[in-house]
Amino acid sequence: MINQGRYTFESYAHVLNADRSILKLNPAMKKLGYEFLWVDASGFEENFSEIVNIPKSNDRPLTIMIGREHHGISHELHNALVHTPPFGSLFMHMEYPGILLLRKLTDFEVMGDHMDFITEQREFIAFQSSANDLILQLRLFKIGEIRFSQLFHITSETRQISSRSHSFSPSSSGDYALTDEEAKTLSTKLVGKYEANALTELAVKNFSVVYDLPDGRIRFITLMTCLESLFNVGKDQIAHTIARHLSIIISADKAQFIENYRRIKKLYNMRNSIVHGGEYKGDLVQDYLDLSNKVRAAINYCNVAGLTKETLFEELNSRGF
Repeated sequence: MINQGRYTFESYAHVLNADRSILKLNPAMKKLGYEFLWVDASGFEENFSEIVNIPKSNDRPLTIMIGREHHGISHELHNALVHTPPFGSLFMHMEYPGILLLRKLTDFEVMGDHMDFITEQREFIAFQSSANDLILQLRLFKIGEIRFSQLFHITSETRQISSRSHSFSPSSSGDYALTDEEAKTLSTKLVGKYEANALTELAVKNFSVVYDLPDGRIRFITLMTCLESLFNVGKDQIAHTIARHLSIIISADKAQFIENYRRIKKLYNMRNSIVHGGEYKGDLVQDYLDLSNKVRAAINYCNVAGLTKETLFEELNSRGF
């Protein structure tokens, strides 16, 4: 609990399942008012230990050496990390322990009066919305379980966390990593506010929900729902309609179209098998990854201002192989 008074607050989101390659996005991120930060173990102890509910203190002995560089952390922080799965165990076993943060570049002040709560809530809601828009764009760019463990405001002076929002984190792992070329491409696409059109709105919401689902089968079904909302118009020949339209989008020639069409129909039949309680025959993880890439391509293609399902179908029909 922070005592009433005048404070400067900084806004952060703690990023999980990504590596330091996302720092390559910072020139573009800074234009949007944000940046990614890498904080090593010593900086974590000094400035961000309240992420795991350990108050800042300059008096704790740093008796536990971790990582190849032998950064010292306190027994209190070590104990908190051990009891904060899965982040804590991953942190403790890193060769170079540290945390990734998304920071808003502009801070704000509260003045110690009756308006403080309203001010902080307004700032937090705005930050949460922008941070979620940014991570959505990273997820729509490529595969990866990148997520926030929490978003928070922290005082610049005392390093106390005030407002905080924890995100549900299923047992997912793996690094979201960007090559130089990928970072360059993504940097040209990032915007401060992601706008879904009427056609893609439901697909985008379902796509975002997928990252919070712990069951791979439900993830698979939900991804297929994204495609249904984009490409289906009735109760008949759903698999054919989805497979045809999506194949046109992702294929460069007739041979690719035929291959993609067969693959998408097979994926849709797998969806039916799951929904109707049948035995799943195949590699669910690989099929999920394949489907998720196809959904990304579909959403990115369809999310054009003013595009409707009618005009989309007219365009795809004119391009049919």
